[in-house]
Amino acid sequence: MKPFRYCPACATELDAADPDGGGRCPNCERSWYRNSSPTVGAAIVHNGSALATVRGREPEKGRLDVPGGFLGPGEHPLDGLRREVKEELGINVDATVEDCISMAIHRYGTEGDFVLALGFKSSVSGEPSMSDLTGSDDVAEVRWVSAEELEDLDFAWPHDRELLRKALRDGGS
Repeated sequence: MKPFRYCPACATELDAADPDGGGRCPNCERSWYRNSSPTVGAAIVHNGSALATVRGREPEKGRLDVPGGFLGPGEHPLDGLRREVKEELGINVDATVEDCISMAIHRYGTEGDFVLALGFKSSVSGEPSMSDLTGSDDVAEVRWVSAEELEDLDFAWPHDRELLRKALRDGGS
């Protein structure tokens, strides 16, 4: 990933990047670093199966992942998890900080930006069915999958397969 070239605060060209990839602004004297963008993903487990989504848009359109997405600035991961699942599937999920069962760094999109992916084992209140899931432009399809199916499925990112594997192994509602 390329370091910033211009100051995000005042648009002054930054000094040459330091060994850690940060550039200092000679005008406002701030240092700027490219950091991993935080994301959240939900491993929704019900009756021995986990919910996987088929991506409805690029990157990795048509491949499997889990419901979730990027956090907003200053957004708590659990708030972001609930928001993203509600936006993508129209359902409410329950999760706690202790339900964070995976963390991964991966590259995302055509620019290869780094992402910090936090995965949460989650549950849905009541009896979720396929007809309850509304979907959005991010989600082309939803599928309940078993642990036995995971190896043969085409996941966009390997950490999502591992998240579902771990959530299924740990049991669920």
